[in-house]
Amino acid sequence: MNKNNLNNNQKGQNSSLPENYADKLAVIASVISTFGDALATVAAVLALEEAANSNTQDQRSQSDRDQQLIRMQKQIDYLTDQLSNNNRKKN
Repeated sequence: MNKNNLNNNQKGQNSSLPENYADKLAVIASVISTFGDALATVAAVLALEEAANSNTQDQRSQSDRDQQLIRMQKQIDYLTDQLSNNNRKKN
């Protein structure tokens, strides 16, 4: 009977070991999953910051182009006046 009890005890212990391992693996998987979610959140924040910086740079570039167009228009107006004055002097 002792052999039967010993075998039953060993089977009972062996069957509980995989459950413990399964629980441990589940905890480890949860930790890894949580870490992955945290990394994904950091990546999303960085992407938003990059998008905001890009928009700011685009606005600066547009402002620079607008200023350049204003300067060019003033130059065109000046040259047009010069041509008009030259034509009046000739006539």
